Amino acid sequence: MSERPSLAVVIPAFDAAVYLRRSLAALRESAPDIPVTVVDAGSSDDTGAVARELGAHVIRLPRQEGPALARNVGVRETPADVILFLDSDCVPHPDVTDIVERAFADEPGLVSLTGSYDEVPPGPGFFSQYMNLRHRFFHQNARREGATFWAGCGAVRREPFLALGGFDSERYPRPQIEDIELGLRLRRLGITRLDPKLQVTHLKQWSLRNVVETDIKCRAIPWARLILDTGELPNDLNLSWSQRLASGLSPLALLAVFALPLAIATRSWGVALPSALVLAASLSLHASWLRFFASLRGVGFALRAWWFHQVHLLYSAVTLVLVTLGHFIRR
Repeated sequence: MSERPSLAVVIPAFDAAVYLRRSLAALRESAPDIPVTVVDAGSSDDTGAVARELGAHVIRLPRQEGPALARNVGVRETPADVILFLDSDCVPHPDVTDIVERAFADEPGLVSLTGSYDEVPPGPGFFSQYMNLRHRFFHQNARREGATFWAGCGAVRREPFLALGGFDSERYPRPQIEDIELGLRLRRLGITRLDPKLQVTHLKQWSLRNVVETDIKCRAIPWARLILDTGELPNDLNLSWSQRLASGLSPLALLAVFALPLAIATRSWGVALPSALVLAASLSLHASWLRFFASLRGVGFALRAWWFHQVHLLYSAVTLVLVTLGHFIRR
C-alpha cells in the first residue's frame, strides 16, 4: 500500500444545527484529526455556531444556496488530496474515513468512491423507512466498478474534481442530481467505484408529500433531462432493466391489486387469470427487493413497500414521458 493521501471532509449545511449535533459529533469522535469544513449555505438557525463548537472550520455564504455550490466552495478552500463529502443529516459509521483513505492509497487511478445508507434509519414512519431502505437496496446492489457518484457519502480526488469544474451549480441550484451528473464526467478521468461497506445512517424523516415532491422535482425531471442531453441511460440503480420493465408494468400491477380479489369473488376468471399473471410478473421482478425488505421489516412491510413502489414507478415513468415529449416539441 502506498502512502495515504491527505483527507478532508466537506459538509454543506442549511438549517442543519439539529442534524450536525449528531452527524458532526460522530465524525469528530471517530476521526478527530481529519479537518472538516462546514459550508453554511445561508442558514437561519445556529448551524454555524454548532459546527464551530464541534471543531469544524465554517464558511458562511451570504444567502441561501444549494449543496452543489456549497460543496464547490468548500473544496476550493480545502487543500487536501481527497475530499469526502457528507450530507449534514448523515451520521458516518466509525470506519468511514479509514475506508476512504485506504481506497485512494491503494488505487492511484481512483477518482471517486461512493457509499450508501445503512439498514437502521431512525425515522419511525413508513415513508422514512421505505425511502431510506430503498436507497440502501439500490446502492448495495449497484455496479461496483464504473459506479455513479453520490455526495451524501462520497469521496473524490481533488485535482480531477477541480479540473472538471466541480458540481454544476448553475444547472442544479437546489438539491437534485448534481452528484449523478458529476459522476458521468468523473468516469472519463479514471476509476469510479462503489464500496458497500462505506455507510452512513440517514436521519431525515420523510412524509408522503416530500417523497412525491422529491421523486418528481428533484429526481425524475432532472434525470430525464440529463438522459436526453447526454444520451446515457445506465443499466444501474433504479434505471436497471428490471426497474424499467417494472415501470411499464406498474399501472397494470396496481390495477390487478384491486381487480384480482373482486374477480375471484365474482368468479370472473377471464379477469382473474390475467390479473394474477401481472401480479406474478411484478412480484418476480421485485423478488430480491421483496426479500430485502422482508428480512429487515417483515413480510407485511415488504408488501406495503412493494405497493407504494408501484405508485412511485408509475408517477416517475409518467414524468419521464412528459419531459421527453416536451423536449422533442421544443426541438
